[in-house]
Amino acid sequence: MVNINLFRHFVPLQSLVPADRLQLAKQSSLVNYQPGQVLFSRGELARTQAFLIEGEIELQDESGARRLKFGDSEARYALAPGQRRAQTALCLKPAQVLFVDRELLDLMLAWSQTGGLEARELGTASDADDDHDWMTALLQNKAFLRIPPGNIAQIFASMEPVVFEAGQIIIRQGDPGDYYYVITDGRAQVVLEDSSGNSEEELAQLGVGRVFGEEALVSGEPRNATVRALSRCALMRLSSAAFARLLKAPLLREVQLGDIHPNVRLVDVRLPGEFERGHWPGAVNLPLGRLRTLAQNLDPAHEYWVYCDTGRRSASAVFLLNERGLDAKLVRGGIGVAQLTEAA
Repeated sequence: MVNINLFRHFVPLQSLVPADRLQLAKQSSLVNYQPGQVLFSRGELARTQAFLIEGEIELQDESGARRLKFGDSEARYALAPGQRRAQTALCLKPAQVLFVDRELLDLMLAWSQTGGLEARELGTASDADDDHDWMTALLQNKAFLRIPPGNIAQIFASMEPVVFEAGQIIIRQGDPGDYYYVITDGRAQVVLEDSSGNSEEELAQLGVGRVFGEEALVSGEPRNATVRALSRCALMRLSSAAFARLLKAPLLREVQLGDIHPNVRLVDVRLPGEFERGHWPGAVNLPLGRLRTLAQNLDPAHEYWVYCDTGRRSASAVFLLNERGLDAKLVRGGIGVAQLTEAA
């Protein structure tokens, strides 16, 4: 396993929480190269992200070649990022390169930046919430305004009742997403567990009409919080398959950049360090981890097209923005880093 202290030198590795760094380190490797050796070739499928730890290399593409050594500002970022290598990397002086699992890193970035969405964004339910009819409360969710009426009827028809006694775990942090829940009676507590599992922080208490569990179903990542019944809780739940067909699909409307029009505002939800290195011309940076707060300043008169480099983080962002009543669409497949050339 590589030393996790190495991660603090690089964007976006430095943004990961210690527990994620540790897990990623177990799936990472350090490789030494001698002058003349090729690290990777242009056009290769990139299953890893590569970071220069020491030494000097040359990056070659159709526009020419440039040297890069550890300590250069550009060396803070991945070498030839993207699904396929955009350049060939040649070792000029003895070098060491850190390779991290590309897919795992992307999952961790999306999960860490949406951490607590299943809890914090729901807020703390007041006692008055418990007096509301749960169906009425659910329909007041702004996301339902963008769902076809036929889908809403099917959502209610597809839900099944389930009961948890006080103290029982409804969803557990780290487990895969399986259901979307709405509370019909009782109260639940949302907690965030530390990486050791020995302590927890209460994030919210939820009452009748409150929903939870959508984040893992949108992103395909593990649950980012635990929900426990505070009293005897009656809930209705929707399976992941039904959620994807009836709720997720209508909200995650896809677009292509070639169809952009004047009323569109492009939103880049990657980390500031990633945005500074390069972004689509005219885009604004609203990092996913801060989107809940920053979304309050967005003008609902505009249409927002959201992108990241893979489509994973932007999918979570689009769902979140639509829940807030904004007209948000997903740039299909994300935009590869090689295309994001305008520096901040």
